[in-house]
Amino acid sequence: MTESDERLHAPAAARNGEAILQVLKAMHQPGLRYLEIASGPGQHAALFAEAMPDIFWQPSDPDPRMRASQLAWARGLDNMSAPLELDVLKPQWWEPVENRVDVMLCVNMIHCAPKEAIEGLLAGAGRLLEPGSALLLYGPFTFNGMHSVDSNKNFDRMLRQQNAEWGVRDLNDIADAGQKHGMVYERYVEMPSNNHILVLRRQGALQEDTLI
Repeated sequence: MTESDERLHAPAAARNGEAILQVLKAMHQPGLRYLEIASGPGQHAALFAEAMPDIFWQPSDPDPRMRASQLAWARGLDNMSAPLELDVLKPQWWEPVENRVDVMLCVNMIHCAPKEAIEGLLAGAGRLLEPGSALLLYGPFTFNGMHSVDSNKNFDRMLRQQNAEWGVRDLNDIADAGQKHGMVYERYVEMPSNNHILVLRRQGALQEDTLI
């Protein structure tokens, strides 16, 4: 298998990568260490690491096929690490993370996973992030139980038909779960194609110290 064969491609990552990158650039600081949860093929990780060579990117995924693809995407990028095997559904999943984490990013994962994944993700964020550091969640969300557009409603229906434990998650449920782990919902950023980035921040920092 050639190097190019090992690099898997996800159409969604090709569509939304540049838009997410612009949000990350708005919070850019040299030396930031990112932990990406459920990095999938690794397209995002490679794009972000190449565009911001003065940050450090740590990809992860529970799927060995995805981790192999991430490793292939990382070739030639000194600031992108070999992937970690992390599964937010496992107890103490964060223990293999040895380096400092300044920002956590999770893209298009929680609506394709059971609700327990939200709790696990936020529990890990509360333990890995220092006060003032942010967790960024990208995807479609409902607000007070309402879909922003009919296409998201149809997408939610399709997800639940595919797996009864999946579905578009509500901002209020995410914010409530975050509170239990010291992660406070701060705001959302509107993104293309009726998606959003939710910003949850580890409690303890002064407002003027926030990054985004």
